[in-house]
Amino acid sequence: MKIAFVVGFFDRVKTALNECYPEEAYRDRLIWISAGRSAVAVFKERFYDVVRTADGLLVCLGRPGSQRHIEDAMRGIISVAEAQYETPIHFEAFGNLYDFGPVLECVKAFGLQGESVICSDRIRSKVAEGKILCVSLQGKTPILTSLQRAGFSEQAITECFEEEIRKSGRNSNLMQELKSRATSIQLFAVCMGRVAHFRPGR
Repeated sequence: MKIAFVVGFFDRVKTALNECYPEEAYRDRLIWISAGRSAVAVFKERFYDVVRTADGLLVCLGRPGSQRHIEDAMRGIISVAEAQYETPIHFEAFGNLYDFGPVLECVKAFGLQGESVICSDRIRSKVAEGKILCVSLQGKTPILTSLQRAGFSEQAITECFEEEIRKSGRNSNLMQELKSRATSIQLFAVCMGRVAHFRPGR
């Protein structure tokens, strides 16, 4: 199994990574270590836990230009491992701790592929039961079509989503109507780009 380490970046990079590599699915393959004084020590411990068994390792380090010593310390850890194990290790250092683009490109080039299809189990991790009601304007691209284009599987759409087409100009009572339908289960509604969450009896 290939494993990628992303070390020393700020949360903006983690948010972008989670879009392609959700933590619940990639926890053992994409290891995130936040910026901070203990980043190198945490990396060293996690790195030696996997270096013997991984098929390949990628290390992406974020470090300001004034902190070259961090890069030197990481290279030292990697050099010791390369002398002991045959596992291929690729190391990249980046000076911008906020820029997620180059990091994503590096991870993808390494061969850690993101999810190509969003399945129902991933949706159920966020919405445990019921369906997500999508309200689209007549004449506009249906929301369910947009979900297909975005990579949601047909099964996930059928199981987890329901769509209602509305004519424009006749929606003054839309939110009240949706609320009245939430009688027995939680109802999530996606209404022309807005999201409402109704609970029974409210």
